Amino acid sequence: MDLYAQALRYDKVGDPYTAVKLLKKVTRIVPEWADAFRSLATIYTRRREWKPALHYWSKTVALDADDRDAWWQLGLAAVALKRMRTAQTVWAKFGFDRLQHDKPLGLQLQHDDGYEILWMQPLDAARARVVSIPHPGSGTRYRDLVLYDRRGQRGFNVIRRRRVPIYQCVTTLKRSPYQTFSCLLHTGAEAAIEQLEQLCYDAGLGFEVWSNATRAAVQADRARASEDERRAFPEYYSDLLPRPESGTTLVALAAVHPAEVERTLNDWQIISLQQYSDLRSY
Repeated sequence: MDLYAQALRYDKVGDPYTAVKLLKKVTRIVPEWADAFRSLATIYTRRREWKPALHYWSKTVALDADDRDAWWQLGLAAVALKRMRTAQTVWAKFGFDRLQHDKPLGLQLQHDDGYEILWMQPLDAARARVVSIPHPGSGTRYRDLVLYDRRGQRGFNVIRRRRVPIYQCVTTLKRSPYQTFSCLLHTGAEAAIEQLEQLCYDAGLGFEVWSNATRAAVQADRARASEDERRAFPEYYSDLLPRPESGTTLVALAAVHPAEVERTLNDWQIISLQQYSDLRSY
């Protein structure tokens, strides 16, 4: 249909408003045609407008019950709208209602200038808690509740020869109360850094080593990769601790109140006989 092809062209050149108007007209002319509803649902999903996305994915699967991707997208939209009964029905179709969610997984968080690889604790087939401390410019915080796409695998994080799948973050569902802080430790000794990590864990704080510039390295590696390598699942190797000779270590902490960070760092100075400086909040 010419009208449908025209709508797709408008969407491709960055005019989703006109594309939606034309697609809605197509659905009125040919109400039994799933493609038009699928395209509308895709546009609304891309724009994170979950209510119309759920409506049009529902229309799509009603007309084409064999469209597995439409069913999956319907489940994601349902989770975003807290329609968990609908989501559970979808996960059961894929066998994801019986998943074990005790092991952390990788999460790819998209930025304007690239992306970073984080850790998340899955709650079910589409929701997870962020257990890393994301870059402050990402708009995401430690312990945020996020929606992730389990079918959108982005590669593997290789930890001690174990490959952990990485999935794409779709959106943030609920912000956590944690704030992000960073400081410079005047040491690169592994034992001292592990002491601070344990103190943070005991105090219920988040902890992360930011010295390794993982985000920049990931971007550079992808830029140098061939087209075939980009299409294949990449593998990321985590170097969680800095080299002892580095002398200083940039670390991040996550806490609800600044006083918790200062108290933990002061305790660490007494225990480790080391110093810190440049404490900063974001």
